[in-house]
Amino acid sequence: MTYFDVFNGDADGICSLLQLRAENPLDSTLITGVKRDISLVKQVAAQAGDSLTILDISFDKNRDAVVAALAAGADVFYVDHHFPGDIPEHPGLTTLIDITSETSTCALVNQYLKGARAGWAAVGCYGDNLDNTAEAIAKTLGYTPDLARWKELGILINYNGYGAEVADLHFAPDALYRRLSQFGTPDEAMQGDHALIEALQGAYADDMRKAEESPRLVEDDVIAVIELPDEPWARRVSGVYGNQLANYFPD
Repeated sequence: MTYFDVFNGDADGICSLLQLRAENPLDSTLITGVKRDISLVKQVAAQAGDSLTILDISFDKNRDAVVAALAAGADVFYVDHHFPGDIPEHPGLTTLIDITSETSTCALVNQYLKGARAGWAAVGCYGDNLDNTAEAIAKTLGYTPDLARWKELGILINYNGYGAEVADLHFAPDALYRRLSQFGTPDEAMQGDHALIEALQGAYADDMRKAEESPRLVEDDVIAVIELPDEPWARRVSGVYGNQLANYFPD
């Protein structure tokens, strides 16, 4: 029997798996990639008795591979917040899917675990630009965390996932997950792996500075067009810079 953890390489996917494996430790094979690489289940050659946990990638984009895994005799636990399309009924398939706008895979895993690792859920929601959801989760804790630091960590994890290929990233998502999984809480991670946090902080600041200095081809009262070069830094920063612009100009 082989356990497979298949997850998006962004903050939502990584923090979802951090929650699950902190509560249910397993020696699993990790399948992940850059944030936009979502057809991941096809990488699993499932056999009878295998177990797949799939997090934060569209069921609609992975349906055929999931059906093949089920037909081979594997069990599948699928958690996601993207459009799923038709979900087959199968005794080996368990799904937790909610596509409402203010939820995320992290939030769904938090509900499933009854808040056991709510700190990581909040960090993942911050990374997914769901600040209100993150703050609502944080309020369920029995203490007042430093939410500014958690938000920064979520943004940094999410930032690291953007790129056309893993070579564009500062840390491969599976490697980043493994480093963070050594710590039970976000605070322990930020205190315990200064090298990781400082590397991401410096890279993020440098890439965001370049984005903010990029030429605006059009800028008026209703629209701006910003030109980014075809370079790794621009691919890394595209998502988090887009989130920042959306937050600055909500209308």
